[in-house]
Amino acid sequence: MADNIDSSDTEDLFASPSQRTAARTPHQQPERTKTPTNQSTRFDAEEVREAALRRELEGVRNINEVIEGVIGTLERAKGNMGTVSRTVENASTLLNTWTRILSQTEHNQRLILNPNWKGATDDLADMENETIQDGGASAEGPIESWYEGRTR
Repeated sequence: MADNIDSSDTEDLFASPSQRTAARTPHQQPERTKTPTNQSTRFDAEEVREAALRRELEGVRNINEVIEGVIGTLERAKGNMGTVSRTVENASTLLNTWTRILSQTEHNQRLILNPNWKGATDDLADMENETIQDGGASAEGPIESWYEGRTR
């Protein structure tokens, strides 16, 4: 298959667009004075350089699009992390509330199951009596000191 390719065809592949046009239709264009060979290679080199720069510019634009996509994704992830943070904060608050409720329930259960407990009315009277006996000069408040004495 490679034997069928004419060598003039491969030379046309690397020719500049202006040379290809001139080579295809030489009878239609008026004869021009030829530029020196070093000048035409300089123009060809500039065209090649310009084509390479355009390809590089296109590559840089594609990279910029990808980076913008990544930045957008990161910003969405940041917003999602804020939502997760608020959810965890709310769950922590609920867990702390539930822990306090369970603690109070356990305390109430201990009081109810204590055979020496006589009810809230007697507890208030005992607190007043202890406050009068101590002279009211406890480092803790009257309720805390009474409670500590009851739970020991």
